[in-house]
Amino acid sequence: MQKKLLNENLFKLIFKYGVPSILTMWIFSLYTIVDGIFIGKFLGAKSLAAVNIVMPYVNFSFAIGIMVAVGSSTMIAIQLGSGEDKKALKSYSTSLQLFMIFSSILSLIGIIFPEKVVRILGANDIILEEATTYLFYLSFFTLFYMLSYGFESFVRIEGSPNYSLLCILGGAIMNIVLDYFLIVILDMGIKGAAIATGAAQMTTALMLGYYLLFKAKKLRYTFTKFNLKTVGSILYNGSSEFLTEMATGVVIMAFNINIMAIIGNDGISAFSVISYISTLVTMTMIGFSQGLQPIISFNYGAQSNKRVLKILKIGTVTVFSLGIFFFFIINMFANELVSIFIKENKELFILTKEAVIYYSFTYILMGINIIISSYFTAVEDAFISSILSVLRGLIFINILLFLLPGIFNTKGIWLSAPVNELIMLVVSSIFFIKSGYKKIVE
Repeated sequence: MQKKLLNENLFKLIFKYGVPSILTMWIFSLYTIVDGIFIGKFLGAKSLAAVNIVMPYVNFSFAIGIMVAVGSSTMIAIQLGSGEDKKALKSYSTSLQLFMIFSSILSLIGIIFPEKVVRILGANDIILEEATTYLFYLSFFTLFYMLSYGFESFVRIEGSPNYSLLCILGGAIMNIVLDYFLIVILDMGIKGAAIATGAAQMTTALMLGYYLLFKAKKLRYTFTKFNLKTVGSILYNGSSEFLTEMATGVVIMAFNINIMAIIGNDGISAFSVISYISTLVTMTMIGFSQGLQPIISFNYGAQSNKRVLKILKIGTVTVFSLGIFFFFIINMFANELVSIFIKENKELFILTKEAVIYYSFTYILMGINIIISSYFTAVEDAFISSILSVLRGLIFINILLFLLPGIFNTKGIWLSAPVNELIMLVVSSIFFIKSGYKKIVE
């Protein structure tokens, strides 16, 4: 595997790592999208809004999982690339222990204080009960949410991206089957949706865990006393991705608060549909960038900087092309996409279609911003990566959400995201030219 990362044709290598990673993220997206379809069709707009209210908490759990997974996998790839196998094993073992600790804390919060949490997230009295129920049952599966992403990253490092794809697919199929069985057949409502999603994540985590336990050749778990330097490096290297995912939750919460004030529950339902569609697009961009990360990290560790630069060029062109593709597909088939989630409520359908079209401009530039931030993480410059994540996911978007609705009313809400991506493209490019480029040319 090591020789291939350094010498194999880059287009072939990027295809080998990028495509399975994208497919993996698409299948991850199915967990959310399938829930949305079943909830929208069989439980209605109120349940759709309740689930969307809970999403920031799910994003927070996922953010911690991504932080540990990306931080440790980046370190492991660089350590393997530079021949430091013992350090790589310590990083791997430490990350597994961090997963256990963080997931236990988050599970307890969601189980003991679900109503307080959803109140903070913006739930009103109309959707409070369903939002509380959804969070309560989903919290029992927090460990598997984290492990499924972490294990998938480690299996890719082991050189088996196709197996990780198979495991994610197995979980997605389980989710579809359980959604139908628990929501449609047993009529368990929002509780059934939460259990179906959690059980599907558990299926994926167990399948991936089996590979790491019995088939892995490089990564073996042994209990490791926490070393503050190692823990700090893992959290620091993954901090950008943590902030990116955390920012997603904060943005959803900010959108929900603004929408609730200006439009009401129907607006939350419309934004839920946008979130389901955006999940697929965003996961495509993140999946591709995550597929590139071990290639960039390994070549950077081996000081093969010309290949790193070429990887970035190919990656940037690819994500921009994907963004254009998604923009046109969503605009051409807006009616069909919205009707998957909403049919009977005509006013809600019209509102959602308009929102989806305005929001779709976001996808054109999104991938480039994600690639640049991901690059800084891959070369262990988490500080700049974190700055970009904070600017993109917390500062600029919230300023725009404050300003644009006052100028354009409801349209201002939906246009906040694409304007944010445009501003970030300028900022990210400046950071890359002044700092990132120097790392691979000097």
